[in-house]
Amino acid sequence: MLNSEKQQIKMTYVEDEPSIAQLLVSGLGLFGIIVRPVYMSAEELLAHIDEPEFTAADIFFFDIRLPKMTGVELAAELRKRGETRPFVLVSAWPKPPDGTLSKLKAAFLPKPFDFPDVVETIQQLTNNHR
Repeated sequence: MLNSEKQQIKMTYVEDEPSIAQLLVSGLGLFGIIVRPVYMSAEELLAHIDEPEFTAADIFFFDIRLPKMTGVELAAELRKRGETRPFVLVSAWPKPPDGTLSKLKAAFLPKPFDFPDVVETIQQLTNNHR
């Protein structure tokens, strides 16, 4: 199911490591998935929550280990505010407990990324949400 012929998917990504963010932006772009904007912190995303790029996103990727507010805390805050779009938490660290992921209605993907798995997860979650 790795094709870019389907409707274009827009993803917002919060990642404090620019090289990792660029790798995902470039890699997913090959599959027609637009990763924009990329925020360096949870607080930066929250400061731009009313902007068109945020509201246009189909899916959100949050690194778990971010400065100050973590990706898990960001996901919880957005759910509390009524956000229903899919979340994917990513980390090179251990997966959060299944109960945490279930409560946040979030998927988890490990770093380093396996691009076919990332693309399949994005397509599956966005198709289920549309």
